Amino acid sequence: MDGRNEEERKKYLEKLLEDPELADDELTDRQWQILEAAIAVFAEKGFEASRTSDIAKKANIAEGTIFRYFKTKKDLLLGLFFPLVTKVFRPIYLRPLEKIMENDRQLPIEDVLKEIYLDRLRLIRKHLPLVKTVMIESAHHPELLQPLRDEIVPRIVGTADGFVEKKIAEGVFRDLEARRITRSFMSLLMGYIIFSQLFPELFALGDDETEVAGIVDIFLHGVLREDRAGETEQ
Repeated sequence: MDGRNEEERKKYLEKLLEDPELADDELTDRQWQILEAAIAVFAEKGFEASRTSDIAKKANIAEGTIFRYFKTKKDLLLGLFFPLVTKVFRPIYLRPLEKIMENDRQLPIEDVLKEIYLDRLRLIRKHLPLVKTVMIESAHHPELLQPLRDEIVPRIVGTADGFVEKKIAEGVFRDLEARRITRSFMSLLMGYIIFSQLFPELFALGDDETEVAGIVDIFLHGVLREDRAGETEQ
């Protein structure tokens, strides 16, 4: 990630994730222009089939300009880490979960979860080409995913665990392992995003608000009829 050693990398990631002022000025306007073009081209063609000439054309610059900032096409791919963190993961981590958690005593749990789901859904949809590219290419370039797996996603999951533990302590959620509840909550959201994108005719059954309301209902109440609930305990 630009030659930093492990300790420097961790400190940089921590600052990058938690400091909303550390963002656009870390990269020049030209670097952002190139990266945004790369996101569009990689998402459309895939990394291997993309050419730097395609990216230059998309960015409306000379191809040689790319190599002033990124030595290789692989460096361009790894460069997507910065916008992924600043545009997707940092907002997920910082906003507006704390605000929602502060105000949730005035809201039914159904409304709290819907608000969290819809905020994250809109954020991921807005940057779907970026997220899609990183997730697909990380299968072939694991170094792209490593900082997310080792440093960033654990922070986001830890924040979600804290919310779940709070609800368990308040008697809102069942006394289950918090991570299991967190995993189920995240899996439902990501499953909806993935399947509605891949197979919209089968899985995009309504608008996002309607779909999220249904997901939250199933998450909180399951699919078993109330008059059959006792049978599972026998």
